Amino acid sequence: MRTPNDNPAEFLTRIVPFVNADGARNLNAICRELSIPYQTLRFRMNKLRERGISVIPFVDSYKLGLQRVRASFDLSKDVQNPKALFGGLHQKGGLRYYSRSLFTHELDCEFLIPKGSLSELDKLLGGLEEMKLIENVEYSSILWKDIFMMKTKYFDYESGQWDVDFSRLVGDPSVEIPKRSLGNPHLDYSDLLIVKSIELDPWIKVVDIAEKVRLSVGDVSYHLNRHVFGNGLISSFRLRWIGTKEAWSKHSIVAQTFVFENLSDELTRHAMSIMTATPFSWNHMRTEKGTYIAELLIPVSHFPETQSYISDKLRPLGLKPITHHIDWSCTSNFTIPYTLFDKGRWELNAEKTLGYVLQMISQYEKT
Repeated sequence: MRTPNDNPAEFLTRIVPFVNADGARNLNAICRELSIPYQTLRFRMNKLRERGISVIPFVDSYKLGLQRVRASFDLSKDVQNPKALFGGLHQKGGLRYYSRSLFTHELDCEFLIPKGSLSELDKLLGGLEEMKLIENVEYSSILWKDIFMMKTKYFDYESGQWDVDFSRLVGDPSVEIPKRSLGNPHLDYSDLLIVKSIELDPWIKVVDIAEKVRLSVGDVSYHLNRHVFGNGLISSFRLRWIGTKEAWSKHSIVAQTFVFENLSDELTRHAMSIMTATPFSWNHMRTEKGTYIAELLIPVSHFPETQSYISDKLRPLGLKPITHHIDWSCTSNFTIPYTLFDKGRWELNAEKTLGYVLQMISQYEKT
């Protein structure tokens, strides 16, 4: 058997360009380029999840004809099962993500809604507030959001361990603030089902997508090449450390959000340079109100050093973020809201969504 021509500890760093391009699904190409035997490569890729690593497709919401909205509110103490409420909001209201603060009833949410439908989301949240399900509602459109590629040079693939020298971390305050992408290309319901399938399983094969969406393999290939990838609906992929199941079960991972309010462009760049330098930052974004948000997943073993690094860098600049620790038992991510797409167009209807949410909650209470 041919011997691998590489250092296994640096394996992740070497496959980053392939992951970024197509999720590293073309193992044959990686074998040729990196001189790694196919069986060895396949074994290593299958071990990624055991190492707490995943591949995340980066979906361009604006090219889908959707806009991101960040919302926060307090959940009523009378809500017995938040999952019923949030499940309904995902199905009919475009909810993409929610998490509860560890020590309060405050919920942080992200919605993906049709462009120009902010007034409907306002009615929806207002209706939930009138029904005493939520209170203290605030929301703002997200100007841009980026998911970070894993900083693989700090992670030893062979041992599955982080090795970070915080004294050597360097940020770049001259970095450009990302801009929102433009364009609203043609898409149909099949495109959305394919995107959803890839979100659920970035490794999924074309033949398996075809079976799930009930199209021929040829049709799926056409939609993938011409629309999903060709039009940038999925613009790239990210290699991300999300932690092992064992680490989550032992509560040895801390999810933390930093919120910087009312920042100028200059201060935003400084905050970005600090937050993006850490290897545990998951994503960051900026809202139309000038709020900069960074979300982190931190191993407990590196938590003190991470906090010390961030605070030592923020303090001289006078940056004072609001920090939230996330309740891991009340947080979830959803796929794109493909159920809002009907007859060739997106639609968000506050009245219909409210009715659906109440029905979901009622069904839960009966069971």
